[in-house]
Amino acid sequence: MSTPMDNDSPFSSLGSLDEKWMTELASSMSSGSCDDKTPLGLGKPLIIWPTVEDVRCSLEGYAAGNAIPSPQKNVEKEFLKKYWAKWKATHTGRCRAMPHIKTYTRYNGQNLAWFLLTSANLSKAAWGALQKNNSQLMIRSYEVFVLELYTIGTVSEKSSFLSVLLGVLFLPSPINRGQGFSCTDNGSPSKNKCGLSENTKSQRTKLVTLTWEGNRSSDSSSEVIPLPVPYELPPKQYSSEDVPWSWDRRYYKKDVCGQVWPRHVQLYSSPDS
Repeated sequence: MSTPMDNDSPFSSLGSLDEKWMTELASSMSSGSCDDKTPLGLGKPLIIWPTVEDVRCSLEGYAAGNAIPSPQKNVEKEFLKKYWAKWKATHTGRCRAMPHIKTYTRYNGQNLAWFLLTSANLSKAAWGALQKNNSQLMIRSYEVFVLELYTIGTVSEKSSFLSVLLGVLFLPSPINRGQGFSCTDNGSPSKNKCGLSENTKSQRTKLVTLTWEGNRSSDSSSEVIPLPVPYELPPKQYSSEDVPWSWDRRYYKKDVCGQVWPRHVQLYSSPDS
C-alpha cells in the first residue's frame, strides 16, 4: 500500500473530546510504513456514527439508541462535523441493525493496513491524554488488546490464531507456513504438536474486506485474509441535513415502532387505572 490511507473509528460511546486531542490521536494512528519502507502518511480521520434518522428507522427504532449512549454535549461539538461518517452495512444486510461495536482501522479502498476490534470507546479515559508538557500519557481506563498473528498450516490449510481477550489487533505481518505459536523461553518455535510439517517459507498476510475484488492467485507472495468488516469502506460523510444521534435529546417524530423518544413505559399499573 503506497498511498496515504484513511482512518475509520466506529464505536458505541463518545467521550468529551477536543480538537487538539483528536489531532494527536489521528497522528498516532497514521504512523507506520509501506512495504517499500515509505511512511503511510497522515490519513483522513473519520468517525462512523449513526444519525438520528438511522436510529429512528432501525429495527428497534429509538430503543436502539440505548446502546449508543453519548450525550448531546459530546456529539454536537462544532469541530466534530468534519469527522462524521454514516453507518452503512449493505454488504452484510445490517444497515438497520444499529452497532454496538468498537473498531478502528486504516484502509486504502478495500485493503486494510490494520484492523482493531476492542473494548475501547473514543475517549481520553480509554486512549489517554498527554500531560505535563507532553512528558506523560495519562490513561484512566485500561483496555486489554491481544495481537492476533496468523500462521497457515500446511496440512489443514486453515488459519490458526491467538485467542481474543477484550480486543484483537489484525495486523498484516510475515508468517511462516506450518510454524506454530511459541511460548518457549528463548522465543524459538517449539516442536509442532499438531502434526504439521515444518516449513520456513515466509509469506505475508494481506488483509482485505469482504467486498475486495482482487485476484488471490495474482500474488503468490501474499496470503489474502478477508476480514468481515461490518461497515462499508470508504464511508460516506454526513450531509448538511444529518444529525448525530445523542440519547438525551427529545425526538418527536415517531419511529418504526410508532414511538417517540424518550419512551414513557409504565411497567406496573393499579387495578383502578
